[in-house]
This record gives sequence, structure tokens and C-alpha cells, in this order.
Amino acid sequence: MTGERLDLFYLSIAQGLILILGGIVVFYALRAYGRSKSRAMLLLGVGFAFVTAGAAIAGVLFNVANVELSTVESVQAASQAVGFFIIVYSLTRTKD
Repeated sequence: MTGERLDLFYLSIAQGLILILGGIVVFYALRAYGRSKSRAMLLLGVGFAFVTAGAAIAGVLFNVANVELSTVESVQAASQAVGFFIIVYSLTRTKD
């Protein structure tokens, strides 16, 4: 593998790990919401879903749709920023 192809391979591995681990966090947050009906847990799960979705969207845009890497990274960063905003909100502003 050439250097650039190897970098893209590692990027794909990292995005896959983000999808798996993020999916686990979302699952447990939403399961906790189902048990407790805590709005904070619901928002926490939604926030992590946005963070995780950023990696999925980036992977599809880059590998399938052949979108330019800078555009893909912008979309991923925006999704993650929204997700982290929701996470911070869930941890600081919600009252159950």
C-alpha cells in the first residue's frame, strides 16, 4: 500500500471504531432513558447519535459518493459540533 492509501485505510478503521463504540453509547443511553424516562438521558443519547452519525456520513460521502475530503470533514465536524452541543445541554440544563 502506498502512503496515501494506508492513511485512508487507517481513517476507515477509525471511523468504523467510532461507529461501533458510539452505537454502544447511544444504545445504553437510550436504554437508560427507557428505564428512567429521564430527559437528560434521552438528550445524551441523541447527542451521541449526532457525533456517531458524523463518522458514518463522512465515510459514505468519501468512499461511496467520492466527495472531496475537505467537504467531508466539514460535514463531519458540523454533525459532531451539534452532537456535543446537545450533550453539554443534556448535562447542564435539563431538570428531570
